[in-house]
Amino acid sequence: MNSNFYNNLANFLKKRTFELLGFMLVLAGILLSISFITYSPNDPSFIYNEDGSKIQNFFGIYGSIISDFLLQSFGLVSFLLLITIISWGLNLIIKKKLNKILFKLFYVVLYLISGCILIYITYDQSFWLIDNGNSGFIGQALYENLYKYFPLINHEYSI
Repeated sequence: MNSNFYNNLANFLKKRTFELLGFMLVLAGILLSISFITYSPNDPSFIYNEDGSKIQNFFGIYGSIISDFLLQSFGLVSFLLLITIISWGLNLIIKKKLNKILFKLFYVVLYLISGCILIYITYDQSFWLIDNGNSGFIGQALYENLYKYFPLINHEYSI
């Protein structure tokens, strides 16, 4: 009788923990989305820090720094990262179990790398992300390293 009670209690706590973690992921994804939407290149960040400048980001200096870091490093692919975080949170809330976390993290890194390179090759010019373009500095660095070993990647037909 006691072992049954403890098992039920453990399952209950495990499910609530997954729901809490899922809720926190969804909340973090929504907050990051708001921070991305209200991002302005003129806001102070790690690189540019002006005293007395008005911060346009909804979350102030913290939202400005986080959104600037993600957008300048990964470019437009960071919006896919937000979708991934929100979908993981919803999946945890609904299914209440954590499956294949290492595979999921591997695929996130894989689509971040391939997405940054693809955007750098196809359309990197941006009027919104003026410092590093649509692919971010990671896309540029990865492309330059990849181009050293595979020079045909810049050929007209491969693009």
